[in-house]
Amino acid sequence: MKIYILQTQDQRTLNKDLEWSSEADRNIVFCTPFRDIALNQLIELNAKDIDLRASIVECDTDAKGGPVLTADLQASNQSAANSAQSDAA
Repeated sequence: MKIYILQTQDQRTLNKDLEWSSEADRNIVFCTPFRDIALNQLIELNAKDIDLRASIVECDTDAKGGPVLTADLQASNQSAANSAQSDAA
């Protein structure tokens, strides 16, 4: 099953208290099985902070239904962000 989390370009994740945290503890990370809920949350956060550079990240789930946060996931997000920036230039 896939779930969605929000992550900034400097690899901080949104926690359940709606604060950005560099600690990737899967028990406190904001996650949802629905992409539209993640998108709505991202839009609300962008309305409060217009300089926010965050994205929706699709993750696999563990046995308990929490997100699987790996270094590979963070590396792939960084390379995707870099390619998107080079395409925009």
